[in-house]
Amino acid sequence: MKYRSVTLAAILLLSGVAFEGLAQKANEAFGKNRIQYRQFNWQYLSGENFDVYYYDNRRDVATEALEFLEGEFDRITDIIGYPPYFKTKVFVYNSLTDLRQSNVGLNRTVFTIGGETEFIKPYVEVAHLGNIQDFKEELLYRISDLLVNEMMFGGTLKDIFQSSLLLNLPEWFVDGASYYVAKGWTTEMDDFIRQFLQTRRSRKLGKLTGTEAALAGQSMWNFIAEKYGKSYIQNILNYTRLTRNEEKSINLTLGISFKQLMAEWENFYSSMGASVEKSYVSLNTTTKLTPRHNKTTRFTTVKLSPDGRYLAYAENDRGRFIVKVLEIGTNKEKVILSGGSKVVNQRVDYQQPLISWADDHTLGVIGLKQGQYVFWLYDLSTRSKIPREMDRFSNVRSFDFSSNGRLVVLSADFEGQNDLFLVSSRRDRVRRLTNDVYDDLDPSFVPGTNSIVFSSNRTTDTLINAKKIPIAQLTDNFNLFVFDLDTTTTVLSRITNTVSKDFAPLAMDSDNIIYLSDQRGIINLFRYNRKTSIYSQLTNFSSSIKDYDLNFQTSSLAVIATNDLKENIFYTTGFDVDRQVFTPATRRTELQQARTIQERRRQTQENRSMSIKDLLNQRLRGGAEDTARTEPEPAPQPELPPAAQDTVTRSFEVPADSTVVPADSVPAPGIAIDSVAVRPDTLAVTGAPADTVVVVEEKAEPANEGIVNTDDYQFEEEPVRETQPGQTFLTRFAKARERSRITGPFPYESKFSADNLITSIVIDPLRGLGILIETQMNDMMENYRFFGGIMTTIDLRNSDAYAEFQYLPAFIDFSARLDRRAIMRRPRSSEASIYNYSLHKLEFGASMPLSDRARISVKPLFEIARSVNLGSDNLPQSNLREKPINNYYGGVRAELVYDNSIASGMNIIEGTRGKIAFVHHQGMNNEDLSFSQAYIDIRHYQKIYKEIVFAVRGFGGTFFGRSPKLYLMGGMDNWFFNESREEGTTSEGEPNPLGVYRENQDILFMEYATGLRGFDYATLFGNSVMMFNAELRVPIARALAGGPISSNFFRNMQLTAFYDMGTCWSGEAPFDSQNSVSYKVVRGGPFQAQLKNFLNPWLYSYGVGFRSVMLGYYLKFDLAWPVENFKVGEPRLMATIGFDF
Repeated sequence: MKYRSVTLAAILLLSGVAFEGLAQKANEAFGKNRIQYRQFNWQYLSGENFDVYYYDNRRDVATEALEFLEGEFDRITDIIGYPPYFKTKVFVYNSLTDLRQSNVGLNRTVFTIGGETEFIKPYVEVAHLGNIQDFKEELLYRISDLLVNEMMFGGTLKDIFQSSLLLNLPEWFVDGASYYVAKGWTTEMDDFIRQFLQTRRSRKLGKLTGTEAALAGQSMWNFIAEKYGKSYIQNILNYTRLTRNEEKSINLTLGISFKQLMAEWENFYSSMGASVEKSYVSLNTTTKLTPRHNKTTRFTTVKLSPDGRYLAYAENDRGRFIVKVLEIGTNKEKVILSGGSKVVNQRVDYQQPLISWADDHTLGVIGLKQGQYVFWLYDLSTRSKIPREMDRFSNVRSFDFSSNGRLVVLSADFEGQNDLFLVSSRRDRVRRLTNDVYDDLDPSFVPGTNSIVFSSNRTTDTLINAKKIPIAQLTDNFNLFVFDLDTTTTVLSRITNTVSKDFAPLAMDSDNIIYLSDQRGIINLFRYNRKTSIYSQLTNFSSSIKDYDLNFQTSSLAVIATNDLKENIFYTTGFDVDRQVFTPATRRTELQQARTIQERRRQTQENRSMSIKDLLNQRLRGGAEDTARTEPEPAPQPELPPAAQDTVTRSFEVPADSTVVPADSVPAPGIAIDSVAVRPDTLAVTGAPADTVVVVEEKAEPANEGIVNTDDYQFEEEPVRETQPGQTFLTRFAKARERSRITGPFPYESKFSADNLITSIVIDPLRGLGILIETQMNDMMENYRFFGGIMTTIDLRNSDAYAEFQYLPAFIDFSARLDRRAIMRRPRSSEASIYNYSLHKLEFGASMPLSDRARISVKPLFEIARSVNLGSDNLPQSNLREKPINNYYGGVRAELVYDNSIASGMNIIEGTRGKIAFVHHQGMNNEDLSFSQAYIDIRHYQKIYKEIVFAVRGFGGTFFGRSPKLYLMGGMDNWFFNESREEGTTSEGEPNPLGVYRENQDILFMEYATGLRGFDYATLFGNSVMMFNAELRVPIARALAGGPISSNFFRNMQLTAFYDMGTCWSGEAPFDSQNSVSYKVVRGGPFQAQLKNFLNPWLYSYGVGFRSVMLGYYLKFDLAWPVENFKVGEPRLMATIGFDF
């Protein structure tokens, strides 16, 4: 968690120009929190290109990750054509819940008004997502994203400074490249681009943000790789580094314009979409159940109650989840559970929460609370819920109840390994069902039996503890298996045997299983019959199904799917589970199948060219590796039951009258496959167990293992590892060196490095023009941070300096800060004395988070206020210099801060934030100097349309005590050619401090209340202030442009309309009829007179404004009509630098 004092956050977040004593209240400090529920004891393993950090004895996971990354390093760097300058440090968290406790990136300055150079560091944070396949994908994406960004924006110090000034790339270009390098051509990308082109928004590629930009960019890079070749990717990226323009680099590399490339890209995917439309159908929008919701809301799970009366579903909006139950007959909906908080600048766990029905009126929910998994049982009849902690597991992926609701089967991650667990729903009892390296997902009870059907990427039907299989060798294909809870054997019953991903099984009975599969390229529902060994396709939706549930009694189907790029829940009745549809494979699936077949043919030909001796040596080595990986050695393979025997030869036993064709049997154009028998599960790892089906030639002789006794056969010479086809001596040496260079573990060391450098122009209302330079240093985890900065005016006579250290690894955050401020007050008359004021402050702080959005802070402080009479310009200073006056203060600052805002662009914010603060200064050498301050600042930013935002702000504050200070209301922050009012007094007789040139230390504590356009500084002043601002912000160019805007000026151009209102007073409030503005008391001798002047105590103004980035700074121009005493004044044009409130 990160917290800054008023001055520091104003500078870093909004580049405010004054420190605390001259605080300008439009630039208030807010900020979010990260809650640490535990501390992490980091260690790391070191390789040639990566250091992998881990905790909680997860060394095995770290080793697997390091070996996997080292193996993928050459592939990634070859695609992008960029080797990193430094070794990459990878921090592996046990779960996304643990990752959310990280302080990395918290309240990072995304937008600054001036020059900021942010140093790209070779650090990435990766969360283990509960299974190996997602973990591998996350590793690849984080590394690819880091290297692509370092290539574009980082590298050498020279590149960093040039990129910060000259390079501005659209999100699709950078994020899309990261997606493609890590994932290639995926089903998710296919679904997105198909719907994206149907919405006719292809010309607005540059306006996409977030995941949409990444997926669209992924499709563009995939198109370039498919048509022109992968080598062109690195050429385009490298030319972009040189030309600083992605369209020019595409023109230079491909020889076509960017407009032509867009046309080819659109035609490439549109033709695929047209072929899909011929065989697939769109989801019926009339069956949509969910009401209108935010674009950021996703639905995690949908479940129909056993009696079909209720539909339960869970929605997740950036980490904030809600579980709802809908009564189907009446459409009445109620919220039964909510929790979590919205995540900013971190990955959201859209797997949570999970739901499942225990019976007709009891719903089970698994979600996260305070960093731990909690299992709730909610009774719809009594509206009561029973919570139960599940602290054994790092990740829970899915669960299901038995028919009586007493048992729960979980797919969960325990100590970095995904397995199945059997849990009592009422007692704290857990039984582990599987224990191996393979992923076991989506378990479900089979009705009428004590069996569980689940999805797994295992290549063997035997349960073995194969912990030493490298994760790179684990297949991406998932098939269905049945686990009998009553048996003592270690053999599973294999259900499907394909080269696709079969998952989310739902048993209709002991013979029929419904499941999802992507074997056609789009995820749809399939049905498998165990008796006939035939599967059939049930749905042919053109959008992949994310989740589903079927009620076989009522024949109702509920699915979660995306339609027109919006995720919704669709509900239909009368669904026929006996239907059969056929759809051809998508182009992506056809190409992948063709490449797989070509690779297998190449391997078969290489094996055919090997001698018998070499072939036997290779097989012996494979068997030895299997023996080394299996602990303990497995028992002899038992005879398979009839159902399992059918699964081994299932791909050759499809009845002739069946209209169903396996996806992997669809030949790609121009490729003959009749000469090779390719079985569906041939993507097995090297050294797979004996029951794994392998690729063989149709006319091949029986396996050689059946001829040779490999247990006691000996060759004339010792078998050595031969050079494998496709390998060279150098590649084998490189791999051996990578394995040998993994060293460690070593303890984590807090090494500090510079994070950024910020330079800003300062226009102080009291001291004039100045320059501010700031920097930030922190360790890799950003648990220990140091901030420092210095500001000096151009005459070098006024200055500010500060240094702050923050300690953030624990639940409560601590800080220490030192400030120094120097002000020289030079009078207009050369005969008056010059005063030099200084304020030294030492502040210690402790902040306790209430949530990710709210916190309470308490900060004791000690201050020394000093004033020195330097004499006048006409006389020697040494003769008239008086003894310095020092005053000492002790006090405390207490704050309640709430921040639920998100910055999506320069001066574009959405959400709400606010602060309530109390500050007390106790005079230590003179109690009459004591004073206190209390204020409240609340702001809301409402999105109107696209990026058009309506912003409102309310502020109220007061000084009180024996020596209350003053607010000076009027003007704007960083105002060029500003003007100040110096004359006048309050109703209590206090003079305007700007007009006082005698010794007056109050100038160190007064505060400017800015944000009142059209008026001078200190137009009104007093002990209390109240202000209101409203502003409509329209980023005109971004709202109208249909594509990327390369110009920094036009991209950040913004038109505004505003209304400001405020009042400042001492004594009675302006709401009173005898207020201090319109009611004054004049005293003289023994008499006094009461004067009522009928002035309006409120000042207000209205007008229009223009904002954009010019010369590297964010400039604002406002034309304001001031209104005072109900009279509209002449319009004033005010030029300022910096963001609005």
